[in-house]
Amino acid sequence: MADDLYYFNDSMSSNMTLEDCSNDYCLPDADYMDMIFEHLYPTTFEWVLIFMHSVTFVVGLVGNALVCVAVYKNRLMRNVTNYFIVNLAVADFMVILFCLPPTVVWDITETWFLGTALCKIVLYFQVLKVVLVMPAHGSWIHGIITDP
Repeated sequence: MADDLYYFNDSMSSNMTLEDCSNDYCLPDADYMDMIFEHLYPTTFEWVLIFMHSVTFVVGLVGNALVCVAVYKNRLMRNVTNYFIVNLAVADFMVILFCLPPTVVWDITETWFLGTALCKIVLYFQVLKVVLVMPAHGSWIHGIITDP
């Protein structure tokens, strides 16, 4: 039955059988690689997005690290409020370090290359940040506003 299946491709002069295909689209390998490259290579807008994410990555890592170092070095800053801020800085640091790079790759290529396990780990960190850290931060801000 497979011999009866024919795929016609405009870029080729003849019909190909299923056995002749070396890729999913029954294209010549060079055309198939060009198609993949065009799909994966970022557009101008995506390059701007990559640049903005890169700036966010660097500023976020440096800023959160500086918060931790400032509280560690200065003994007068070691109080409950600043420990909470350090906790938020560490959580932000981890999310930026572990979640931002794979998310940018995923957004640009629209494909997940990093396997099922890493997909679940990145998603876990993102949900953990939203579910645990953000409500704690909100309740802390609420306490500061309502009881100065």
